[in-house]
Amino acid sequence: MGIAPGGDGVSASREHLVFAYYVTGHGFGHATRVVEVVRHLVAAGHDVHVVTGAPDSVFTSNIQAPNLYIRKVLLDCGAVQADALTVDRLASLEKVSDVVPVACRAAVDAGIRSVCVTNFR
Repeated sequence: MGIAPGGDGVSASREHLVFAYYVTGHGFGHATRVVEVVRHLVAAGHDVHVVTGAPDSVFTSNIQAPNLYIRKVLLDCGAVQADALTVDRLASLEKVSDVVPVACRAAVDAGIRSVCVTNFR
């Protein structure tokens, strides 16, 4: 995706790409931050498959496009748990991450490119 001077700031890429964008549905913070990135990818003509537990409306109220696909999947919010009902709060704070590193490893193993989008520094 290139940035064009003037207009909406989006120009079509020379290559059509297909994105799988995994977004936790834990709260709406992650999903609402992703909307703008997805909107630009879709506007550039790419196919974007958003995989999330967040409500469809978080994305579809802002983006109406035939190349936007929503797949409902409950994704782990990252809490460290001793069992199904007990969250280890201290350990969870030590493991906080805005991305799941194993996704990058899976992409390498599959021979495809990956990108992590985060607002942490």
